[in-house]
Order: sequence, then C-alpha cells, then structure tokens
Amino acid sequence: MTDSTTHSGAEAPLDIAIIGSGVAGASAARQLALSLPARLGRIAIHEIGRGPGGRAATRKSRSLLGFRVNHGAPYADITTAQGQALIAALDGAAEAYTGERVRIDAQTGRMHPLAKPEGVSLVTGAGGEMAQIAEGLLRDDAGGVLAPIETRFTSMVRGLTREPTDKGPWRLSDKHGETIDRADWLVVAGSGVAHPRWSQTFGGEPPLVSAAQSVDDSTLDKALAVIAGQGVAPVLTVFFYLTGEAAEPWLAMGLNDGVVEGDTRIARLSVQPTGEGSCSVVLYSTSEYARENAGVHGASSSAARVGNAASSADREAVIIEDLLSALTGIPSMPAVEPSAYAFGPLLHRWGNAFPLGEPLPRSLAVCPDARVAFCGDYVATDARMGSYESALLSGANAAEAICGSLR
Repeated sequence: MTDSTTHSGAEAPLDIAIIGSGVAGASAARQLALSLPARLGRIAIHEIGRGPGGRAATRKSRSLLGFRVNHGAPYADITTAQGQALIAALDGAAEAYTGERVRIDAQTGRMHPLAKPEGVSLVTGAGGEMAQIAEGLLRDDAGGVLAPIETRFTSMVRGLTREPTDKGPWRLSDKHGETIDRADWLVVAGSGVAHPRWSQTFGGEPPLVSAAQSVDDSTLDKALAVIAGQGVAPVLTVFFYLTGEAAEPWLAMGLNDGVVEGDTRIARLSVQPTGEGSCSVVLYSTSEYARENAGVHGASSSAARVGNAASSADREAVIIEDLLSALTGIPSMPAVEPSAYAFGPLLHRWGNAFPLGEPLPRSLAVCPDARVAFCGDYVATDARMGSYESALLSGANAAEAICGSLR
C-alpha cells in the first residue's frame, strides 16, 4: 500500500481535510501520510475538541496537574489481527489494560469478576490516558507530528460546498460562513456532518447532506441514505476527581470498571487511579435515561463551547444530582460530600456514541467521484459496529481505499 512511484511528479499535490480527530480520523491520517507522501500536499484535521481522541479523549485541567479522566472510553477491546497490528505499531502509545473489571448488582451491591474473553486484547493509552493512542497515530518515530499532517483543534466545520468546476475542491466553512479550508478530498470521521441528528443539536441541514444536493454522485447519495437510517445509543456521563481521604474508599473498593445491572439510570462505573492517592470517577447513564434527557450536552462540552449547542445549566444540575443519587443508592458505594470534590462533578453528553442499525458498507465508504470518504464506528469492518476497534480499522480501510482510487 506504499507504492507512490507510479504517479507523475508533475501532478499537483493533493490536499485532504479530515473532519474529526478521534481514533478513526487519526488512523486515516496516519495511513495516508505513510502511504502517499509523494502525492500529498497536506492533511488538515479539523477537530471541535481541544485535542485528539474523540470519544476516547482524556480530559485534563491546567489548575490541577494530577487530574486526568477518560470520560468516554477508558479502554478498548481489540479482537482482530488487523487491529492488534495497528496498535502494536504505535511504539509505546498504548499499553495493556490491567484494571479490575466487575459486574455490580445494583440491588445488593455485590460484585462479580468479569473474565477477559479469550483471544481479545484489552488496551488503554500510555500512562492510562486513552488519548495517547490517537496522539500516537499522528506521530512519527521521533515523536513529532507526521508530515504532512496539520492539526486544527477547537475548529468546527459548519458548512461544506464543492466548487462547481470538474474535480473542484471542497470548501469548509465556519459558523460565519468564512472559509477555513479547501481540500481535494474530504474524509468524514464520525457521522456528525452527515446525519439528521445535526439539525437537532446545531440547527439547519447537515452540512454534507446539503452539499450532496449539488454533487452528482449516486454512491454518495446511497451512503448518506444508509447513515440517515442509523440510530444511536446516547450516553450521559458525570465525572469528578477526588484526592486524599475522599479518594480512599473509592480506591479501596478494588474495582476499575463496573457494569451496573438492574438500575434504570446508571449502566457503568469507572474508577481511574491517577497516582498519589487520587482518582477520577465516571458514571455512565443508560441510553434510555440519556434519551429521556435529550438536549442537555454539558456546558463545558465542545458541542456547547465551540458549536453553541444549547444546554440548560438548571437541567444539568438536576441530572448530575439524580445520577449521583442513583450511585449512592447502590449498597457499598461510597458517598461523596459536595465539599470533597477536587474537580467536578461535570456532565457530558456523548450524543453520537454507539451507533445502531446497519453499518455503512465498505463499498459505500469511499466515493471517488465526489472525493468523499467515511470512517468511524458506524462503518462496516471486521470488528463489531460501535466499538473503538471498528473506528480504528475504518480509518485505515478508508485510507487504503483512497490510495486505491488514486492509482
């Protein structure tokens, strides 16, 4: 997949724009950078968040140097040879996840160990930071960002148009309609700009759906139709950070990842030690609870900060209190006094998490005439739909398909 010598040196270099720097977008960027160096001008990654990782980002705070929390995915299960090879190639950006995994009976508080499935690798990012995997995908052997990748964080794409000339470039614009990038190829990592959910969160027609109306490409139309039919299992999270005596009972429980059974509000609990007697705790709601509380994103979320998605502070406070109440209602769970929090509690909504329905077939994931490619956990791969691994593989697969179309 690395042959670039068949292309004429007189060909203009290709610029590629990737929307999203989760593991799918980072994987696509890496494979393209390693496969087509002679053909590429630049790969610009546009990310609404402060850094790479997407749903597997790691939240930090400048005012609390010890604080970190994986408030999306604290680890990933890797089931395929392709996925294991991609992770192994990252040279220290990932490590084995060794946390204690249990099932928690919400009525009795009893915990039962969860066995690791045979043949499955559980991985997290270096130092327990999941974002390190996406970071590692973007870096070269010396630790610098791979040429010709450019990262543009807190950059939200609000508009897409294709210039009318033959093979004209894609134009990416911000909320003011100002051009923020032009690119020959567009890689959509995550279905946000292509799914009807966009209208509910940000208003207006999804940018790629609007752009497709003036792009004559039946493959793109079919791909958008499949994406529009996909559902989602949203999740609300509440996370906080504890130190000293407040952290002791959480660390003493001896669990790191708990699947909660028998509760209508909480589905999962994550306890993440951060060193020196401190820990971060994340509560994950059930999808039913998240659906009942639609329209609340978290005031500190990228959707609210950068995308101006409306979120009621009053409702956030009610949801946080409700989920904390559900937690303390489980026998054996530590109670937390409001004065004990070193950080938080904060609420965050993962509205595009865990897609449901028919995955986008690989035959529709790359549209050569429109010069559009899709990657993310909503695209069909050898891993299960909705998994971290499916996003990782889909990025590599999209890059390979783009390379094939250029040859």
